[in-house]
Amino acid sequence: MLATLALRYLAGRKLRTGLTTLAIVFGVAVIFGVNALMPTMVGALEGSLLGVSGEVDLTVSSASGETFGLAPLATARRVGGVAGASPALRRQITFDVAAGTSGTSPKIELVGVDPATAELVRKYQVTSGRFLNQSDGHAAVVSQSLAAALRLGVGDELLLPTPRGLTKVRIVGVVAARGGDQLLVPLGAAQELFLQPNRINTIDLAVAAGANRAAVKANLEKALGSDYRVGSVALESDAFASVQVGLVGMNFLGILTLFMGGFLIFNTFRTSVVERQRDIGMLRAVGATRRTVVGLILVESAAQGVVGTALGLALGYLFALAMVTALQAATEQYMRVRLSGVVLTPEAFALSVGLGLGVTLAAGLLPAIGASRVPVLAALKPQGVTSTMRRGGIGRRAQVGGALIALALVGLVSGNAGAAGLGAVLFLAGLVVLAPGLVEPLARLFEPGLLLAFAREGLIAQGNVRRQPGRASVTASAIMIGLAIIVAVSGLLSSIETTFLGYLDRSLAADIFLLPPSLGLWGADVGFGSEFERKLTRIPGVGNWASLRYAGAQAAGLSVQVLAFDPSTYPRVSGLSFDQGGPSAYAELARGRAAIASPMFASAARLKVGDSVVVRTPSGPKSYRIVAVGTDYLAAKINTLYISQKSLEADFHKTEDILLLANLAPGAKPGQVKAAIDDLLKSYPQVTLHWGAQWRAQQREVFEQSFAAIYLVLVVLVVPSLLGLVNTLAIGVLERTREIGVLRAVGATRMQVRRLVLAESLLLSATGAAFGLLAGLALGYAFTALLAASMTSSLRYSFPLAGLLAAVAAALAMAVLASLLPARQAARLQIVKALQYE
Repeated sequence: MLATLALRYLAGRKLRTGLTTLAIVFGVAVIFGVNALMPTMVGALEGSLLGVSGEVDLTVSSASGETFGLAPLATARRVGGVAGASPALRRQITFDVAAGTSGTSPKIELVGVDPATAELVRKYQVTSGRFLNQSDGHAAVVSQSLAAALRLGVGDELLLPTPRGLTKVRIVGVVAARGGDQLLVPLGAAQELFLQPNRINTIDLAVAAGANRAAVKANLEKALGSDYRVGSVALESDAFASVQVGLVGMNFLGILTLFMGGFLIFNTFRTSVVERQRDIGMLRAVGATRRTVVGLILVESAAQGVVGTALGLALGYLFALAMVTALQAATEQYMRVRLSGVVLTPEAFALSVGLGLGVTLAAGLLPAIGASRVPVLAALKPQGVTSTMRRGGIGRRAQVGGALIALALVGLVSGNAGAAGLGAVLFLAGLVVLAPGLVEPLARLFEPGLLLAFAREGLIAQGNVRRQPGRASVTASAIMIGLAIIVAVSGLLSSIETTFLGYLDRSLAADIFLLPPSLGLWGADVGFGSEFERKLTRIPGVGNWASLRYAGAQAAGLSVQVLAFDPSTYPRVSGLSFDQGGPSAYAELARGRAAIASPMFASAARLKVGDSVVVRTPSGPKSYRIVAVGTDYLAAKINTLYISQKSLEADFHKTEDILLLANLAPGAKPGQVKAAIDDLLKSYPQVTLHWGAQWRAQQREVFEQSFAAIYLVLVVLVVPSLLGLVNTLAIGVLERTREIGVLRAVGATRMQVRRLVLAESLLLSATGAAFGLLAGLALGYAFTALLAASMTSSLRYSFPLAGLLAAVAAALAMAVLASLLPARQAARLQIVKALQYE
C-alpha cells in the first residue's frame, strides 16, 4: 500500500522526481568510477611484474625493493620445506620499437636468472631454440609476446639500453608466456650491465611437495628478518603514491557531490511536506499513524535512491572506462604500464550503493519525521504549517549559529592546521544554521538592485522568498556548498601553483636536463654510469653539472624514496627549497650519514632538524641525522630523504645516475652543444635531452591543463545546486498558482510573470552566493593549512580572485538557467484554472 502511494506521487511529479534523482546519479557515478579506477591501476601494475611462466610458489625481496647480497639466498635454502631457490635480478627497461616492426613494447622486464637453478623453481616451455646455460655471455631468451612484437627469432640480435650504453644481446631461445614482455639473460650478465656485481633483488622459491606453504613462509620470515619480504614481487610504491593522491581527491569530490544531492533531496521532501499537508492531514484523519506517514515519505526517498544509484553505477562505469582511455597514453609514457579494461570490485559496489542509498534515506528522514508530527487540524488548513516552519526557532538558530562561527574564527586564526580544518567545518555548519534567520536581512540588502532591474516584480519576488525562509535557506545552502567548493578549490589550486612553480624555478633552473621517461617513478628507469658522465663533461660548452641517484627504502615505518646528489656540485646547478635549515645543510651531507627530509616525510615521521631516523637499507639499519627539511619540484608530493651519493653507494650499493642537470659554459653555442649531446645519446636512448627553459614552460602548461580539467569537474558539482534551485522555483510556482492567476487577472503579462520568477531565482542565487563566498574563503584557507602541515610549510594561501569571480558568474548563470522551466510553467498557466486552484 505504501509503495503504491509513493510511486503514484512520484509518477505524478515527473520533473521534480527526475531532478532529485539526477543529483544522486552524479554523486554515485563519480564515487563508483573512481573506486573502479584504482583496482584497474593496481591490476595493471601487478600484471607488469608477472613472470613469463606464471607465479612461483614464493618470492623473497628486500623490504625496500632494492638489491641485496647473496647471504639471504643461503639462508632461504636452509629453511625446511624449500625444495629449490634461484636468485634473480629484475629491471624494467624501455626502448623504441624499430621501424617496420609490429606492435609496441612500452615496458619490458629484463630478468637476470641463474641458468643452473632457474628451472628448479619455474617451468620454462621453450618453443624455439634453447634455454640459457652457464657458459652464455650476452645471450637472451625472450617471451613469445615480445618476440612477436619485435619480430625476433633465434639468432637475431637486440640492442638493450643499459647504464653502460646500448649493449648487444643474441637471442638463443623463445619461451611460452602467460603474460608480460620479458627478456631473460644470465644473472652474471645482468649484474655487469646494470652495475650490480654479486647483487640480486629477488629469490624465487619452490615449496617441497607435501610441505605446508603457510608454514614455510612463516619460517622464511623468521629466518630472514624484517628487512625482507616473503610473498610476491613488490610493486612500485612511487607509482601507487602518485595514483592514490589523485584518486583520493576525486573521491572527495564525489562525496561532496552526494552531499549536495542530499541537500537537494532534503529540500524536495521538506517542501513537498508543505505542499501535501492537506493530503497528509486527510491520511491522518482516516486513521494513518505517524509511522505510516514516515514510512510513506521514506519509501519515496528509497525509490529515488534505488533508481539514482542504479543509473549512477552505469554512468560510473562509463566514467571509469573514459578515464582508462584518457589515462592510457600517460600511463604507458610515464609509468610504463598498459591499462586494459575496467576492474570492478565488491568494495566499489558496496561503497557506492551504501552512500547512494544512505544519503537519500538520511535526507528524507527529517522531513518524514516533521510530516508525522503535523497536527491533523493544522494540516487541513492550507497555510498553517508554513507559518510554524517560518517563525519557529529563529532566535535559537541565531545563538547556535553565532557560537559556531565564533568558534570557527578562533580555529581559522589559530595557526594550527587541525584547528583550521575544524574551524572551516564549523564555519560551514554555522552558516547553514544561521541561513533561515539571514534570508530576510539579505533580501532587504539586495532590494535596491532588484527594484532597479525588475521594478515591482522584484518586490513580489522578495516577499515570496521572505514568506518561506526555511525553504529559501535550504536552497541557498545547497547553492552555498557548490560555490564554496569552487572558491575553496580555486584558492587551494592557486596556492599549490604558486608554491610548485616556485620549486620549479629554484630546483630545476639548469640550462640542460637529461631525463628518463618515467619522471618521478625512478624504480622503473634505466640510468647511466660514470662512463656517460666522463663523455658528457668532455663536450665543449658544457659547464657545471650534477646528477641524481635513486633508491627505495623504509624509514620510521614508512616507504620513502632516497635521492642522492654530490653536495659539492649540486648547489651549482640546482637547489632545494628549505622549510627548516638552509643551504649550509649541503656541507653536512658530505660529512657522514646526514639527510635532508622532505616536508611531507618530516611531517609524517614527526621529524625536525637534529633528530635521527633509522633507515632500513640493503646493508642493514642505518641511522641518519636530519640536518634540514626541504624539497624540490620532482619530489614534493612523495616521502623523500636526500643524502650524499657517497652514502648511497656505501649503504645501497648504487652508482647509477637517473637524472643529470647541467649549465652551459660562458660563451657556449647551444646548437653545437645540442648536436654533441644528441650524438652521445645515440648510445643511451633511455635518456632524453630537454632545454631547461622549454621544459619549465611545458610544466607550466601541464599545471594549467590539469587545473582546467579540475575546474571542469567542479562544474559537475554545481549541477546539484542548479537542480535544487530549479526544484525550489518549480514548487514555488505550484504553491502560488492561484496568486499567479490573480496577477494575470488584474493585468500582469506573461513576460512580467517570467520576470517575477527570474527575480526570485536571482535573489535565491545571490543569497547562496553570499554564503558561498564566505564559506569558500574559509574552506580554502583551511585546505591550504592542512596541506601545508602535511606537505610543506612554504605553502601559503593565495587569495582566489579568479575563483570569486567564477563563483559569482556561476551564481548568475544558475539563476538564469534555473528560472527557464519554472518561468515558462508559470507564464503558461490558464487564468481561470489558476483562480480555481486549491
